[in-house]
Amino acid sequence: MIAEYIERHPNIGKTIVCTEAYLQQRHALTKQIATIKNTIQGTMLHNEWDITRRLLPSLKRQLNGLQGRFEKMRCSVDVVMCAQCLIKGEAELIKAPLQCCRYYDGKTIESGTNNALFAEYEMRWIEWREAAFDSDNYRLIFNSVMDYLYNGLMMFADYDKAPISLKALLFNRWCHWGGDWSGENSSFKAWYYNNYCKGGAR
Repeated sequence: MIAEYIERHPNIGKTIVCTEAYLQQRHALTKQIATIKNTIQGTMLHNEWDITRRLLPSLKRQLNGLQGRFEKMRCSVDVVMCAQCLIKGEAELIKAPLQCCRYYDGKTIESGTNNALFAEYEMRWIEWREAAFDSDNYRLIFNSVMDYLYNGLMMFADYDKAPISLKALLFNRWCHWGGDWSGENSSFKAWYYNNYCKGGAR
């Protein structure tokens, strides 16, 4: 799939370099944000003005403006290559996907609750992910992540524990059950925070 895309875009070399540089900087910023949030949680540092009122907002502004800065330098960030790089990076970095789950613990799922539905989504995500990575066939994951990125969600909840392929699956299921696509997917974001993130943290 990617080979075909590159063949159709003979000048893709610069775009690949720019996209990889963008993602590396993006990863560095999200890692910094996550590390600081985890460090200050439940400590006296949580009330430190310089950390919570200056440093974290500054890092988040850098993250939100990162793509725009690349575009100003005439360095285009390609969504197709972003999806490819993100999936490849996830395959290399996440060796224990169960640790990314809030609800599924690897055991039998009890039906009949919202928690059970989320646990089943997470279980299917692990099966789907492992089948794709074991066979080196990323098409299903790639298409789902592409849909997620095309809907402007690359930066959404970028520093929480859910990998982008899991968020893409949740977005797919949210749309399947009649989710509202309008308003820059604000309804999905509210659903993600108010339903998925509020329960089941293991």
